[in-house]
Amino acid sequence: MEQTTAPIAFLTAENAQKHQGGEYVVVVRTREEFSTWLRGPRQGVTCIQVEGLMGDPEVWALAAQGTGEIPLDVVLSDPAAEFAALYRLVDVRILHPVRVTIPCQPGFLKALRLAAALQLSVRLLPGQPGDAALAELAMAAQFYLRDPMVEAPVEFFHSVLAAFLGRGDGTLWMFLEQDPALYSQCDATGRALHPADFVATHLERLLKENAECATCRWQQLCAGYFKWPDPEYDCSGVKQLFAMLESAADEITHDLADQDSPSPLPPPP
Repeated sequence: MEQTTAPIAFLTAENAQKHQGGEYVVVVRTREEFSTWLRGPRQGVTCIQVEGLMGDPEVWALAAQGTGEIPLDVVLSDPAAEFAALYRLVDVRILHPVRVTIPCQPGFLKALRLAAALQLSVRLLPGQPGDAALAELAMAAQFYLRDPMVEAPVEFFHSVLAAFLGRGDGTLWMFLEQDPALYSQCDATGRALHPADFVATHLERLLKENAECATCRWQQLCAGYFKWPDPEYDCSGVKQLFAMLESAADEITHDLADQDSPSPLPPPP
């Protein structure tokens, strides 16, 4: 479908001050920037993306005060080391919708488990995971699927499962808010890092080069996500992860069908 609206721009705090027209996310990296945008966000700002500040308790004490409902996306730099600091967001979420973005580095599962226990929504950024991260992603998927403490969405699992259930569509790029047609990441000058047609062009190039994507059953869903930036990345572990989520969707579909089936008639007397 043709893109009819401008993508949401991700802008540094400095560039966001000069932004005119269109929705945008302001990226803050200092306590001063956070305080400024928390107190008085301008028209059009949809979210404050907080980077590198998980370890600053004064930032979160500030966020837990006053009024205002602007969403916060808290990006962890080192999930294995920073996970305990997530407790600082307990009071913050009373005033603000809070999401935790977790890069899938070895040890990230501890952060996911605690975020889920605190009922915080999560976005996992898998990138091109190595063996250790893939093993944790498999455990994370099982945690998301089976653990009753998980109440808030965990992306990308949430949207992929919905797609397998026929309750949504899109690509991994969209689910993770990394499709430049919808979410435009900008450089320090405010220019878009990728053109709006980046995903389509990237997948087309992979198919022309006869990459794994050419015969992958999840081609439309993934759209070459795991082939960026290295097109030679081996997707065998990722395919197992997709298969696990698809199997869970099949199980859910089967269980729902059983619930809808009429009870058998009792035998005649």
